[in-house]
Amino acid sequence: MPKTQNRLIWILLAALCGFLGYLVISAQDHAPTKRAGGSQDNNVRTAKVVMAPISREVKALGTALAYDSAKIVSATSDYLTLLQIREGTQVKKGEIIAQLNDTEEKARVNELAALLAEQKRQLARLKNLTQTQASAISLLDEQQAKVNATQAQLDAVQARLSEMVIRAPFDGLIGLRQVSEGAFISAGTVLTTLDDISTIRVEFNVAERYLANLTPGLALRITNVAYGNEVFSGEIKALDPRLDPVTRSIKVHGVVANQALKLRPGMLLNVQVELAQSQVLQIPEKAIVPLQNKHYVFVVDAENKVSQREVELGERIPGSVEVLSGLAEGDEIVTEGTQKLRPGVTISRMEQ
Repeated sequence: MPKTQNRLIWILLAALCGFLGYLVISAQDHAPTKRAGGSQDNNVRTAKVVMAPISREVKALGTALAYDSAKIVSATSDYLTLLQIREGTQVKKGEIIAQLNDTEEKARVNELAALLAEQKRQLARLKNLTQTQASAISLLDEQQAKVNATQAQLDAVQARLSEMVIRAPFDGLIGLRQVSEGAFISAGTVLTTLDDISTIRVEFNVAERYLANLTPGLALRITNVAYGNEVFSGEIKALDPRLDPVTRSIKVHGVVANQALKLRPGMLLNVQVELAQSQVLQIPEKAIVPLQNKHYVFVVDAENKVSQREVELGERIPGSVEVLSGLAEGDEIVTEGTQKLRPGVTISRMEQ
């Protein structure tokens, strides 16, 4: 009986050892294959470094201004006898906006005109006398002085008379009236406003680092919250010769066609300046491996081994980034699978 038990134990031990050996061999058969460089298989996606155009853009907040704007004021004091302010409508240059009481000025003009005509007749008579009487020369000079003085008075009154009529200085949109017909107004009283908004001026500030790229004629793309995604196109008209010493920014003026009169003075505008396009090195943004304050990529050599290389980045656009230094056109870099790579490992490319 003891011999039978011992034999059974040995049989069980042999079976157990055989089973364990089978497990070891099976695990070795299914283990990942090692590759050169001492790393497991690294399947990644790669891409070439390419030269591609990039459009540099500057975004800023701007204010809409009328192309021409004026407050319509009275230059003298008197009663308003006529007020032609059709609020919110277009007026033409030279169109009458208001008329002040000019009865006194007209009477004074007539008086001086009659006096001047009489003085000129006397002057002509004295000129004829000087041809025969030498003593008439002094009288001629005296009469000429009277004519000149009367003419000066007439010119002054006519100037005051012209101030009694207020006309539009340019084509534009008349504003809201501030006075009523029949009211007595003083010199300097604002009657209304006049704005030419067929073209809108846009005023905005740009940081000084973009100064070298800003030139008159550059395209502007402008949007406003009132019109959603509608884009208004314009261009840069002028640059302020001075920079703000506090903000280190330059004031820029642009112009935008506004025939539909949608944009109004005082609006807040989102301004996008399209700087000149240029050809730059670009790589997919997902290839960048950030480490502390630096950026790296994995570069693939002719033997499919990778090395880690530091790069300096520039402008970012959706999906891509500009490379200022560290790479050359045609270099192959890893775009997917960088998290499992180490310098010196050999990679295999996944199907695109």
